[in-house]
Amino acid sequence: MTKLDDVKQIEKPQVYFTAGVIALFVGFVLCTLAFVGLSDEVREMDTLPFDTAVLNLVHGMSNYFLDTFMPIATDIGGVVGVVAITLIMTALFVYKNERRRALMVSITVAGAAGINLILKSVFERARPDLWETLVREPGFSFPSGHAMASAALGAAIVVALWDSRWRWWAFTAATFYIVFVGFSRLYLGVHYPTDILAGWLVSGGWVMAVTLMFRSRLGNRVLRKLP
Repeated sequence: MTKLDDVKQIEKPQVYFTAGVIALFVGFVLCTLAFVGLSDEVREMDTLPFDTAVLNLVHGMSNYFLDTFMPIATDIGGVVGVVAITLIMTALFVYKNERRRALMVSITVAGAAGINLILKSVFERARPDLWETLVREPGFSFPSGHAMASAALGAAIVVALWDSRWRWWAFTAATFYIVFVGFSRLYLGVHYPTDILAGWLVSGGWVMAVTLMFRSRLGNRVLRKLP
């Protein structure tokens, strides 16, 4: 082999399919297919018996304490709560000179919010009306905005901290946060279980897509130019 061939081989772009990248791609595909299948069932109203049964089961847990606590606590997954946590985490990462992590969290949450608005306008599913709810929520039901936002935020923080010593603390806190917000929406009767599940699936797929973009050659090239 000549020296010229050696140079060409070195300059030839390489594509590396690591186990992590493959797992992210497979996860993205699975989340997408699961959401498409679920949304089709929702359109045909095939999930209504399941949705109603689960909501009635959760409503049976109602008591004075939860009736007082849930309308307030559910806001940690709403606009104010998610924006506040996102800004705090982004500012903390920037302060620590971790701009890549800050960008990961902010892009993921902002993108999830935009996707939710689009999907709600596409499906236009009415909210449950099984009992007198403790809060009034405008807009459509599918997929749940609270579920999507909390899942996107929690998962983004886990991904951002995965290569740090805080990974399992982040994973535990994010799991509790995501599940709690989803349960609060069911308890308040403002979402069907399939709204929550759809929100988790969409955000899961979106987080994986963003992570793949960050790991791509173009993504790395752009991130290296950050100040």
